[in-house]
Amino acid sequence: MFAGIDRSSYPGDNVMQWLWDNTNLYWTGFYLAPAPSHGKDTSWMSRRGVLKQMGWGFAPIYVGQQAQGPGSHILTAAQGTTDGADAAKLATKAGFPGLSVLYLDMEQGPPLKQPATDYYTAWVQAVFDNGFYPGVYCSYLIAAKLMEADFRPLVWVFHIPRVGGSFKNPYPEKDPSKSGYSLADVWQLAQGVSIEGPHGMRLYPYDLDSADSRDPSVFLTLT
Repeated sequence: MFAGIDRSSYPGDNVMQWLWDNTNLYWTGFYLAPAPSHGKDTSWMSRRGVLKQMGWGFAPIYVGQQAQGPGSHILTAAQGTTDGADAAKLATKAGFPGLSVLYLDMEQGPPLKQPATDYYTAWVQAVFDNGFYPGVYCSYLIAAKLMEADFRPLVWVFHIPRVGGSFKNPYPEKDPSKSGYSLADVWQLAQGVSIEGPHGMRLYPYDLDSADSRDPSVFLTLT
């Protein structure tokens, strides 16, 4: 298993280099932006080349339409098609090669209603149609329902026993199949934590994750 982090705003090259050199972290979330529910923060978009050179793997995240909470709420199949194409365009702009896995960020909990399902299935197909491979970030409580609608995406679930506080290296290396959804490929298991940085600094806020791959943007097939 491979530990990872995700953070809405890019923390800076120096911080990412320090984390690579001094921790067991292998990969990072990478926000594709501007996206419908991610505002105008495009701070990750130009950093893939630098991070790849350091050695980082990635989980590209597209924060799409949402069923509840903050963000945009246009949950239709037509919008899913538009947003899937947009995610692929942003991934290309950021430097991700074709067939990279792009994760649709769905922040809702249950119940999963039809408009959200329609949006999800259309987004998935549009990502395929535009030369990438779809993934989905979702609650472990709705993952099975999403897979019933379209089983092809890789699954990154959030099931979070810990919110806040401080973590020390090494960071969690948990089996995603133990997350509450047995077919998960990636597991977010802590939110809003601080991590110990250089010279006693506290780096905040970060979410902590674990994956069964050191680069969750790479889709591996068995031949």
